[in-house]
Amino acid sequence: MSDDKRLYFIRNIEALKGKGVKSHVNEYEIITDAHIVGSIKYGPYDMMIWEFSRKKTGEDRKVILRIKEAFPLIDRTKKYDNYSGYYHGGHIAEEVVFFSSLFLRRRLKLGPIVRSNGVPRYFSFQEKSLDAQLVFGKSSFEELRIWFRLVEKFDVKYHQRFILSARLYHRAISSIDEQPDMAYLDLVSAIETLSQYHELEDLKLSDLNNKKLTKLVDQVSPTELKEKIQSAILKSNRFIKRKFVAFIFENLDESFWTDQRRPTIGRIQKRDLPQLLERIYDQRSKTLHNGDPFPGYIFYNSSVGEEISSSLGITMGEKHWNPKDFIPYPHFFERLVNHVLKNFLEKHQMEDTGLKNT
Repeated sequence: MSDDKRLYFIRNIEALKGKGVKSHVNEYEIITDAHIVGSIKYGPYDMMIWEFSRKKTGEDRKVILRIKEAFPLIDRTKKYDNYSGYYHGGHIAEEVVFFSSLFLRRRLKLGPIVRSNGVPRYFSFQEKSLDAQLVFGKSSFEELRIWFRLVEKFDVKYHQRFILSARLYHRAISSIDEQPDMAYLDLVSAIETLSQYHELEDLKLSDLNNKKLTKLVDQVSPTELKEKIQSAILKSNRFIKRKFVAFIFENLDESFWTDQRRPTIGRIQKRDLPQLLERIYDQRSKTLHNGDPFPGYIFYNSSVGEEISSSLGITMGEKHWNPKDFIPYPHFFERLVNHVLKNFLEKHQMEDTGLKNT
C-alpha cells in the first residue's frame, strides 16, 4: 500500500478532477433486506433502486451502485516494502457498502458487477435476513448525503482504523441472525480498533488490581525512584478493557437512551452499562483466548425484544447463568456500536478538505 492512507472513496473523487484522466464505469448489484427508497448521486457515485416490486418485510431487494473510477487509481508498478498487508476496506464499492450499512443501519451486501462500461454482466443470487430492527421501517438513500460529507471532512489520521471498524460492523450485521456469537466478536473488535488509542487520565497503580505489586512498589525509596517505577509499570500496561469502556462513554449521548424503539421489559439502565461492557469484553477475551462459548441464550432472540434477560436465571443443558453473569442480547450491543461509531465520525472533522460534492 502507498503512503497515501486515505480512503479510496476520497482518492477517486480527487483523481477524477485531473485533466485527461482515464476512467471506467462499473455497475454493481447490491442486495438489501430493508425498505430503502430514493436515490443518491454523490460525485462519481450513484446508488438507486433497481427492482420495483412489492416486497414483504425482510425480503431481498435489489439496488444498483454505479461507480466512475479513475484508471489506474493505484500505481501498481511501485513496490512499497514499508507497509505490510492489504488495505482492509476492500475497494471503492466495498467502502460505499460498508459505510452505507453503518450510516443507514441497514444490511446491504455487495453483489457482482452487472454492467461494465456499458457491457451487461449479471449473476443472480439470494440471501435471507430476519433481525427485526434491521429490516422494519423505511430508509432513504438521501440520508447518506450528510454522512458522506462527514466522511470527506473526516480527520485523515483515523481513516484506516475507521474503515476497518465499518467493515467489522458490516460483517457483524450480516451474520447476526445465524451466528450472533461471531457477530458479537466483530462488534467488540469494531470498537477496539478505535478505542485502543483512547487516552486515559489519572491512572494509578491500584488500577492494575495487583495488591502484591502495589505493596512492593510502596516499599521503594526514595520517592523519585518510586514514581519512576510506577510510571514505567503503568506505561507497560495497555488497559485495553478500560479504554474500551471509556471510549464508548466518550462517544455516547442521551439520544441513545431516549430512543422510542427501546423495550419496556428488559431495558438496560445507564448506570449498569459500565459493568455490562466489562462483562462483554471479558466474554470476548474468554472466547478468543480460551475458546469459551458465548452464553447459549444469545442465540435466541427475546420474544418481547428485551435488551437483556429479565429472568432470575437461565439454564440450557448443563449450564446455568445467573443475572450477575448476563450480557446484553446482540441487538442491543449492535445498536450501541452503531451509535458510537457515527458519533465518533461526527466529532473528528477537519475544517476544510477542499472537496465539494453535492
